[in-house]
Amino acid sequence: MKPFSFLLLLPLVFSPAGFANNAPEKVIFTRAFADEAYGYYHAQVLRRLLELTPEFGAAVAEPHPQPMPQARQIIKLQSGEAHVMWSATSAAREKKLLTVRFPLLQGLAGYRVLVIHKFKQGSYPADVTESTLQSYLGVQGADWPDLTVLKHNGYKVEGLPWSLWFANMFIAVEKGLVDYFPRNVIEVSNDLKRHADKSVKLEDNVLLRYPSYEYFFVSPKHPELLKRLYTGLLRMLDNGELKSYFDKHYNHRRALQLATQDSRTIFELENPGIMQTFENPLWSLSPAPMRAYLKARVAE
Repeated sequence: MKPFSFLLLLPLVFSPAGFANNAPEKVIFTRAFADEAYGYYHAQVLRRLLELTPEFGAAVAEPHPQPMPQARQIIKLQSGEAHVMWSATSAAREKKLLTVRFPLLQGLAGYRVLVIHKFKQGSYPADVTESTLQSYLGVQGADWPDLTVLKHNGYKVEGLPWSLWFANMFIAVEKGLVDYFPRNVIEVSNDLKRHADKSVKLEDNVLLRYPSYEYFFVSPKHPELLKRLYTGLLRMLDNGELKSYFDKHYNHRRALQLATQDSRTIFELENPGIMQTFENPLWSLSPAPMRAYLKARVAE
């Protein structure tokens, strides 16, 4: 009976279900909001990067169940509880986390237009000067790298805690507590739709521009992901999927229009927190420079 009993047990002991490592690894990414629309592009790209790199092992990307501000996201990655986040980069952030230095938004995060009260356009004429702008009061998220950039360049700006879709910032503009809210050209269109019930508008004449790149950041507890993400990005750029993922979003296409409007006066700002700049980060228009860069990262 013993040999027979042993044979009956073989399927249970040696079946694939008996090996935990046959299940795909969960790559947990953090997010600021529970709304599924938030970060959809980034999450979609992350999932595709994992699919295109099977030689690193089966893996699926899943959101952390708890939305949180960026400062908390960093803590989660440092502890290893989460694997990946995306954010505008800063020197401080790159010292705390492993950095996938590839501009997911093509540098457009550093192109800032202003959200103002709908009856205050007269304060921003076509010939408005930078000193005039610097005398006004702006608002940014308290833990956003952009707050430091604006202050470094002589702009008066207050930091507010994050809330659902940055409601505090839009309310502050509407009530006249601040004069303007700089938003990057990618996010501003969707934001104004969400806050269509408020007395705010897109300012017509001004563009603030500084080097700013939105990267994937990886937990120091999971360094194996770094090369995997670089490899996946190179493959997505080569096969055209990255451009396709970017271009299918209206707010991305609209961002390129806003960033290249001849009618806007551009004020160039320095970014003291940037550790690396790209001469031509617009990979959807000219992919060759970023392709060469990624090949070098993968070969390291």
